[in-house]
Amino acid sequence: MHVDSDRLLRTVAERMRLRTDELVAQQLAALRRVRSYDRVPDDDLLRSCHRNVARVVATLEQHDALPGHIEEDERISGQRRALQGVPSEDVVGAYRTVLALLRDAFIEEATAVGADATSVLAGTRRLWDLTDRYSDVLVTARQQVDIDAARRDERNRMALLQRLLAGGVEPAELVEGGAVHAVLPEREYWVIRGRPRPGALHQLARHIEARGPGRPLVAPTDEDVAGIVAGRPGPLDDAVIAVAGPVPLADVPRAFAEATRVLTVALRYGRVGVVDRSSLSVRVAVEQQIDLGELLYRRYVAELEPTRSGRELLATVRDHLHLRRSVKATAKALSVHENTVRYRLERYQQLTGSDLADTDTLVEVWWALEYAGIRDTRSAT
Repeated sequence: MHVDSDRLLRTVAERMRLRTDELVAQQLAALRRVRSYDRVPDDDLLRSCHRNVARVVATLEQHDALPGHIEEDERISGQRRALQGVPSEDVVGAYRTVLALLRDAFIEEATAVGADATSVLAGTRRLWDLTDRYSDVLVTARQQVDIDAARRDERNRMALLQRLLAGGVEPAELVEGGAVHAVLPEREYWVIRGRPRPGALHQLARHIEARGPGRPLVAPTDEDVAGIVAGRPGPLDDAVIAVAGPVPLADVPRAFAEATRVLTVALRYGRVGVVDRSSLSVRVAVEQQIDLGELLYRRYVAELEPTRSGRELLATVRDHLHLRRSVKATAKALSVHENTVRYRLERYQQLTGSDLADTDTLVEVWWALEYAGIRDTRSAT
């Protein structure tokens, strides 16, 4: 019975091969009823329709070889439909429609040759398997095209961002291509450079991307995240986000340089959260004025740092300045008596020849202590 069934299916397959032109025309008519297929040329569809008939015939004959003139497969066809703008649901729906049409033709021919129910059922199952198998191929092909398009779009966005940050974008380019990437020439943007805790780079990027209207341009760069966004970002745990702006697009390179300097300073001071130039104040100058910092460090800090007692004096002076020169608050912070604070302050002035009541000297001591706090991080980098 199995041999007879295979022989009958081969007979039906040959009859369908002889009807190829008719079956191709029927498929083409069905496809043209799908509105999105208006974008697909006739010669393209004719190739697919011929391939469908050949695939059905080969399936009924139980072999995979197709005629040599059929050079394309469903994967390539699926990718091309995606590039032609045919929605994936239309591609799969159309494919199932034409395969159903060919199944009907199979049943018609099987009935004409007097095929028994077993043979008809066996052939129908083969064609159902064919439909499911190549529907999956079409979906996978479409997904790959979408992935490739997304990657290409992301590369283009990142290239635009890099050029914006470096100052290499002409205004005309933004008029032509800015809308594609949601970069509007008339809008002002916050320029961002942030560094998260290890392993949280993409979390920080997503956090920044969530800010403000429009689609931001944000990209991970080594250990940092850089970009432009329409709204000032909020803080993120264990991340420092340096911002500058908002500025027009023409000023983005200058703002990016500022954000980079601010991030460098914030990292040296161990800051977290959102920081800008104003929140770091003159600490930006402390980090940048290395020669001055070294001069004041040698004058007010260097000789005391090597000894435990010297470090104790420096800590007392540092806390005293940070606590608005309140002896009471300093004593509480250090868990010592107020007279101990007074003694240490006096001892520090004796050893350094400084006068903490003098405003100029006070500024120099503060500068020296701030520089000492980042001096080791400078030498480490």
